[in-house]
Amino acid sequence: MNFYNHVPYNDYYRNPQQAVNPQQILTLINPAVSHGLKEAQQLGYQHALTEAVAIGYLMGKGYDYNTAWKTVESWWRPPGTPTPTPY
Repeated sequence: MNFYNHVPYNDYYRNPQQAVNPQQILTLINPAVSHGLKEAQQLGYQHALTEAVAIGYLMGKGYDYNTAWKTVESWWRPPGTPTPTPY
């Protein structure tokens, strides 16, 4: 794989494929941020940030918040264990 034949980082972000509305993005990810802040109080910052970023990533891939949250929560639990109630 040739890493030099990619679009430079700055060029990609200067010419996005579609307009970005910062307020809309911040509003959409707010549930993941809130979840991370509450999770940090119980399980620590590293775990909370990992979960919040994973949820945000899945939301960026098209998952709604609840599906993304349930998916990420399932990664930490043995198969068949019920998903906890969201905060």
